[in-house]
Amino acid sequence: MPSEDTQLPDLTAVSANNADVMGRFMEGLSRAPRPPERIDAAPVQVVRDVVYGTDLRMDLYLPGSARTTPTPVIVWLAGGGWRNQRRGQGPRLTRLFAERGYAMADIEYRSSEISPWPAQLRDVRAALHHLHDIADDYALDPSAIGVWGSSAGAHLALLAAFAADVAPAVRAVVAGYPPTDLLSLNDDTLPGGVLGVDPSDPSWGLLGGRPSDRAATAAEASPARQVRPGVPPVLLLHGDADLLIGPAQSRRLHDALLAAGAESHLLLVHGADHGFLNTGDWELHPMTATVLSSRAPDAEGSVLLTPALIERFFDRHLRTDPWNA
Repeated sequence: MPSEDTQLPDLTAVSANNADVMGRFMEGLSRAPRPPERIDAAPVQVVRDVVYGTDLRMDLYLPGSARTTPTPVIVWLAGGGWRNQRRGQGPRLTRLFAERGYAMADIEYRSSEISPWPAQLRDVRAALHHLHDIADDYALDPSAIGVWGSSAGAHLALLAAFAADVAPAVRAVVAGYPPTDLLSLNDDTLPGGVLGVDPSDPSWGLLGGRPSDRAATAAEASPARQVRPGVPPVLLLHGDADLLIGPAQSRRLHDALLAAGAESHLLLVHGADHGFLNTGDWELHPMTATVLSSRAPDAEGSVLLTPALIERFFDRHLRTDPWNA
């Protein structure tokens, strides 16, 4: 695909294709079914509108049964192109995974239409600090925090996890179809995919202009360029038919993590487009994925993407009971 330094296709045609792809994406989300609620669902306590940061809110989903030890925490960050995110977008956090004994925190961050980068990352870090501050109030374990996000939310989850000075530290991250290198988005788009050619592009909105014109800031805001030795384990989920964020973006990050000696697992989900974590279809109909892993860097495997797979990844890195030690 053309890079930002070469002549782009006709802007009218690109803009029309971008609008068509986005329209089909949004229509697909609206039609995707939700899994039915279980009749025997475990009790979950929901605490709404916990204030933190610059007048932001988070919702907590807490295991309802009596807890004798502090509960590990998973922070959910919704996508939305860094501008349209809101609480409630994404998986049902009661089921994934408060019913399974995790405290889930659904957090907000400022829209890029209101505050430019790096306000969004600062908000995520403020949420992590606040969870530490209220740990005793809600029986949370601030030493066992994971982050999970989709799209723009996955991008921020990765950057928060990779920051060397974050306290409390993030111990594991699951990133669904993240933009990982803002300078290479056009290079990595699939044929017929979205190209960033004007200010309507989310990355332009985040940075305040074309990424190549703000190269230093774009690099700072690119997880693939912020990898360092010692970053926490990463599970990447990316559809191999993603027309909004090309799957090569996750491959770039996976390769950078391997080079740094970090734990990384990349699932390239067969036939999946952008946004599959926002619907219940992936729970009802598990999808096959090709697996690339730091455990066997020269081999490819195959696996079904299920909620249990994500839960087990967090179990390995956040739980300390004998079963998961």
